[in-house]
Formats: sequence, structure tokens, C-alpha cells
Amino acid sequence: MRVRKENGSEGEVRKKFEELINAGDQLKHGNQHDQVRSEGHRQECIGWLASVQNIVHLVVNNPDNPYRTSVDKICNTNRGYSVQQSVGEVTVVLTSLLKDIDLGLLASIEAQTRASVFDNFLDHAKEYAKHKLKNEAGVIAGVVFEDTLRGICRNTGIEEKDKKLDFLITELVKAGTLTEVKAKRARVAAHVRTKATHAQWAEFAIEDVNTTIVFTEELIQKNLER
Repeated sequence: MRVRKENGSEGEVRKKFEELINAGDQLKHGNQHDQVRSEGHRQECIGWLASVQNIVHLVVNNPDNPYRTSVDKICNTNRGYSVQQSVGEVTVVLTSLLKDIDLGLLASIEAQTRASVFDNFLDHAKEYAKHKLKNEAGVIAGVVFEDTLRGICRNTGIEEKDKKLDFLITELVKAGTLTEVKAKRARVAAHVRTKATHAQWAEFAIEDVNTTIVFTEELIQKNLER
């Protein structure tokens, strides 16, 4: 599992999952009428559900992911004095989610979703390029290239935050993810990204944009689609 740095380290997130699961196992038990044991118990359950929903949203980026939709549905259902039942249900979901994260399944799902979104953006870039709208195509293709490259770095264990594209390309070559030939194509794409970002339109050609689109598609197919 890889979580954006601002959301906490992987170890911290996993520890939070375990704490919530342990707390959920305690809170899910009601009284003989299958209701909360006290007002304090009810408030603890509500706070626990909010905390779970928050961390699931941080870890699961795709709003349509079954884990996220299940947690949202349970947490958003008002069960009044039987709210501990929701805690029990969410604890089961949270336990399954943690197992899938440990197996790397969530990362695969998220990567596939991200790849699909990137493909859609690249389709727009292709359409602009086809109509010789170099600048518009360059902006979109450059953004997708950079996001794709940084995603590959994260998946490879390379720290990418605040690092320049050329540095990341070199690191991916060292890691064996990119060959020297592909690194040259990556630097063309990085050039398009940089120049398009600063509206330096004369600094790149439509051929450079097309190279960026094709190369980015290759990166997505090989590294993000599983």
C-alpha cells in the first residue's frame, strides 16, 4: 500500500487501521436489547464511524470502490440507539480492506482506475493534435505524462515529491524501469510538459506532442494497467 505522504506514512496508516479495528471489536457489543449500553457508548460509536469514514476516504481514492461505498452507506445510515450494529458491520469491512491492502490488491484497483482516467485525457489530447491544436494537446499530454511518471515512481519506491522530472527519469533508469532509449523519449515528454506549463509554445513542435502521447500510453499500459 502506498499512501500520499501528506496523509501519513504507510506504517502510521496501517497502525490507525489496526487501532480502529480493535476499538470496533469493543464498541460493537450492545446491551441485552441490542442497543447501545449508554449515551457515552453511543457517542463513541458515532465518533468511531466518522474516523473510519475519514481514513477510508484518504486511502481509497476512487469514490466508486466497493469498500468505500459500503463504508459510506453503513456510516450514513441513522440507526439511533442501535448504532453499535453499524460499528460491527464496518469493522468487518475494514478488516477485509486491510487484508486486501496487505496483498496489494487495492493498489492494483486504484492503478487501473487511474489508468482509465488517464486514457480518457489522452484521447482529448489526440483529438487536439489531430486538428493541429498543438498548444492544447501539449498541455494535456504533458500533465498526464508527469502524473503517470510520478505514479510509476511511487509504485517503484522512488520518492518523487518536489523532484524534477529529469531527476525522476534518471532514477527510473537506475531502477531498471526505463531503458536509456525510453529515457530519451521520456525527456522529450518532460520537455513538452515544462514548456507547455510556462506557455513557451514555440519551444516544442506537434511531433513532440505526438511523441509524448504515444510514450505516455506505453507507460500506462506497461506500468499502471494490470
